[in-house]
Amino acid sequence: MKILDIDKKEETISLRTEDLNDLWTLYNIIAKNDHVTARTNRRIVLKEGSKGERKQMKLKINVDSISFHEFSNRLRVKGTILEGPEDFVSYGTYHTINIEPGLKLTIKKPKWLNSEIKRLSKSPRFQTDFVMLIIAIETGLATIALITNYSHNRIATVKKNIPGKRYEQSYRNKAYEEFYSDISSIIKEKAENVDLKIIIICGPGSTKDHLTQYIKEKAQITRLPKIVNIQASSGTESAILETLKSKELKLLKKNVKIFHETEKIEEIFQLFSTNSDLIAIGFDEISKAIEKRAVKELFCADILIRGASKKQKLRIEQLLNGVESLGGEIHILNSEHPTGKQIIDLGSIVAILRFKI
Repeated sequence: MKILDIDKKEETISLRTEDLNDLWTLYNIIAKNDHVTARTNRRIVLKEGSKGERKQMKLKINVDSISFHEFSNRLRVKGTILEGPEDFVSYGTYHTINIEPGLKLTIKKPKWLNSEIKRLSKSPRFQTDFVMLIIAIETGLATIALITNYSHNRIATVKKNIPGKRYEQSYRNKAYEEFYSDISSIIKEKAENVDLKIIIICGPGSTKDHLTQYIKEKAQITRLPKIVNIQASSGTESAILETLKSKELKLLKKNVKIFHETEKIEEIFQLFSTNSDLIAIGFDEISKAIEKRAVKELFCADILIRGASKKQKLRIEQLLNGVESLGGEIHILNSEHPTGKQIIDLGSIVAILRFKI
């Protein structure tokens, strides 16, 4: 993110986005009733009955809603038009500005908070194109999830009745072949449509190894990324979460947001079980800890900030500024990931303390 201009008097900031990290940062900063100005394309009907044509123009809109589309690499900001060329637009009508890397835009707020400006200037530098497929597998059951730095989607559950050992081996082999074929079809479809960086196959026993062998020898996937097998307890969603926490996965990739967040959440829960006095939960506990200069790290679910009222934003701002004044770290966690959901379950805001208070 490149900040081009800050006008404190007008409460406007002009900037240029650079990558998906910047779009994610803006997703958590732009709010309803903010004003966003940028060059955009709008369909204009010049003759009655015609389909019209798209013209590029500069528009200012009053934000009504905002949505993040990571696989199309854009942020869609929808609102009513406040300013634009009078010959082509009617004020008050709706328009959607697609914010993509490289776009210059200006954001006007009723009041810019210091924490918001700091987040713009320190947009994270995580790997933006990280896409991973995890398959948790056991005999007759597989759970498949597509995971990025910004989302965690379970895309399929595959079930197959595998005959027991008392049946002929040929029946068992045929059932396994069909099972592996069904899984491979899903992997192939994703590999052809998404730039997968790695495939993780986890689960108990040797089923994961047999699936890997089948994929490499029979699945005929042309864009097959690296496959890594990791031991896990089952073929269910819980095994995927277990694998995200594993040391093996952490060592595979650095500078990946989801691994970083998972590690931090594990640290919180470890402290809960071993030294709970070093954990503070909620605004009141954390405020007291800041007064005692005890906060080491603060964890906040993005949805708490994104959906905050003006009063709550100011309260969050006080906490963030207080932690920063102590030299503490601040982590805004993605509520679309299990890590963010765990923080939400704890009340959406948690702190690790330097010492007991």
